[in-house]
Amino acid sequence: MIELSHDPHPPQNPPLVPLRIAEGSSEAPVSAVQLPSFRALVNVKIRVVAPLLGFSLLFILGTALLAGYDHPLMAKKVVGAFNVGYLLVLLMYGLSWAVACIYVYAANSRFDVQAALAADDARRWGPT
Repeated sequence: MIELSHDPHPPQNPPLVPLRIAEGSSEAPVSAVQLPSFRALVNVKIRVVAPLLGFSLLFILGTALLAGYDHPLMAKKVVGAFNVGYLLVLLMYGLSWAVACIYVYAANSRFDVQAALAADDARRWGPT
């Protein structure tokens, strides 16, 4: 059931709870996203995901451009009736599986470890 509020300013999501640096510290509070361990997690993800995504998109875009603008190359026979166009499409499927496997491996071996460190830091410097 959808409930419509007559309040012209519905309540907003609460802001991130500030974290303390240390017990009794006079330093300004910081949020969890400002902790070095969280920034390290983001950097690790960027270093893994950006090249995988970039290479995949370039390959897919290149295949689409070749299909649209270079018909003779795409129609060139490789083996029997199997041509370059079919080969590139099969390579695209293989690339998708390879990228997925690489990502899962990285997520299990690197992302999870760094995420656990970031979570521990966030709990250690938890809300005041």
